[in-house]
Amino acid sequence: MDFFQHQERARRKTGLLVLYFILAVIAIVVCVNLALLLTLFWGNVQIVHAHQWLAHPIVHWVTGLTLAVMIFGCLIKLWQLRNGGKGLADMLGARHIPMDSADSSEKKLINVVEEMSIASGIAAPQLYVLDKESGINAFVAGFRPSETVLVVTLGTLNELNRDELQGVIAHEFSHIFNADMRLNLRLLAVLAGILALGKVGEYLIRGQRRSSSNRKGGGGLVFAGLALMVVGYVGLFFGRLIKAAISRQRELLADASAVQFTRNPAGIGGALIKIRNGNGSHLASAHAEDMSHMCFGETLRFRWRNLLGTHPPLDERLCALGSDWVARARSRARNAHSTARHTNPGTPQGASAFADGSPAPSRHGTQPTPAPSQRIGTVSEPDMGYARSLLETIPDDIRRQTRSPKSAENVLYALILSASNSSTEALLAALDITGQRPALVALSKQIHAQGSRLRLPLIDLALPALKPLPAADRARILAHLTALIEVDDRYSFFEWALVGLARQQLGDQSGKNRRTRFRRYGALAAELQLLFSVLTWASGADEKNARTLFQLSTHGLLPAGRTLLPLTHCGSHKLSNAIERLADLSPLLKGPVIDAAADLVLADGKVQVQEAELLRAVSALLECPLPPLFSR
Repeated sequence: MDFFQHQERARRKTGLLVLYFILAVIAIVVCVNLALLLTLFWGNVQIVHAHQWLAHPIVHWVTGLTLAVMIFGCLIKLWQLRNGGKGLADMLGARHIPMDSADSSEKKLINVVEEMSIASGIAAPQLYVLDKESGINAFVAGFRPSETVLVVTLGTLNELNRDELQGVIAHEFSHIFNADMRLNLRLLAVLAGILALGKVGEYLIRGQRRSSSNRKGGGGLVFAGLALMVVGYVGLFFGRLIKAAISRQRELLADASAVQFTRNPAGIGGALIKIRNGNGSHLASAHAEDMSHMCFGETLRFRWRNLLGTHPPLDERLCALGSDWVARARSRARNAHSTARHTNPGTPQGASAFADGSPAPSRHGTQPTPAPSQRIGTVSEPDMGYARSLLETIPDDIRRQTRSPKSAENVLYALILSASNSSTEALLAALDITGQRPALVALSKQIHAQGSRLRLPLIDLALPALKPLPAADRARILAHLTALIEVDDRYSFFEWALVGLARQQLGDQSGKNRRTRFRRYGALAAELQLLFSVLTWASGADEKNARTLFQLSTHGLLPAGRTLLPLTHCGSHKLSNAIERLADLSPLLKGPVIDAAADLVLADGKVQVQEAELLRAVSALLECPLPPLFSR
């Protein structure tokens, strides 16, 4: 199953989630009415005969109030999560980790995330830490891959070595690729509604205990509260059942993806062993129940975990790595005092059979080159090696400047200065920045000296540092970037890519949910025609060959009569608007679009830097992160 199939599966599972919710609501409504009926019976209050109960107005009122409470609970949670992953991190009280953090464990996390981000082509998530949690756990959250937060516990930072941390991060990145994040946020809202009645009952009991002014009739409130709490436990059962049904297989899939990404089962295996033999993964937070389906490991201790747990048992997850991983875990438990803190388990025999029973492809083998769309949502060993070597190539001074908001802002400006054909004075005048011009000019020269190969990675490194800024500051940065590239009244491919990625990650709609609006190519024929025309001209083909290339590459995607547009009809603003609408295309229809775009960019068999930048930017803006290594 590829990236696009996972996206479509997640959309369908949203419908399944709605069905589960309806069934849970029916069960809870029945339980509430049954509790009311039994209460009246025990109180010898006979309002109506049992066979006439369903027609009585009190049943209608109770049912209506029950539904209202549950819907209100859902709406409250949706409002709390309106800002996506950032809203959830704030609700949990997580502390934001700045990209220029001096803490050694936080720097280790930042380096791992940057490496994984460049290797996968996905925007680096904002990082948060739960400082009061000693267990080993982590989760990702967000409505869109380009606007994700990664939250780790303090135990994860303190207890895991680099390989183990990389395994956990790879696991969480797979949740991004598999479209699990949006489903998890929606599941949070659904469960909040299911558990709302229990919360109301708990509130009634606490309120009565605290009240001392009026005790008359208080027993009734307490009884009502107890009844609602019992119903709440029914809701809790259904909630855990829903989470178990949806999340278990996704966790095994994420473990498999982590092994495929890192080619190092010892990373995630070592992390699972430390959870098994150490402090575990449980959370002390009051939101541990809510978060159980989102985290790397179980967040709660409860009975019937094998039935209702959101994660497979740890030994089952270890067995999936290889037949002797459980034995290794037991051995390390017996020898924890001498080896657990200082050794990392080697790759056991059979670990390569994790995902599909077949060995991992050899680095030097003759594996067929996959289509570009098949590489989306995957990370290969060469991709990781490329990312690692690329980060090592960036001078330390430049890399440090991508970490803090102010200097990262200057890096973006310097990138445009280093690549623009306009005069430096005209560009600096458009910025209207005083006191920083000498430093900005020096930085642009330093970046220019590194060559064009580092331009896109520097964007990937700089933007995460700017995401936490207030909306007004982000809007100011976008305005300055736009002013810079409009000095010469034309956009280069690189300038368009930079501004497009910046708007995607820093714009006022960056963290908002995005829904599928188009399910056929015909609805976006004009937008596809514009995009493919731009990519055709970017290939460098002459006019005659360009028309032929356009027709061959877009066959089956465009209706008859849609021909190559002149370059003068393909303005940057038109292209941006077209990409914005194409991003709402059904996931299963995006794959052929990416493949056609790649055919056009690579028509001459060569990959120029500006072509790679354009292809990467188009893929990212379509919410289809493309790894950097690209070959036929």
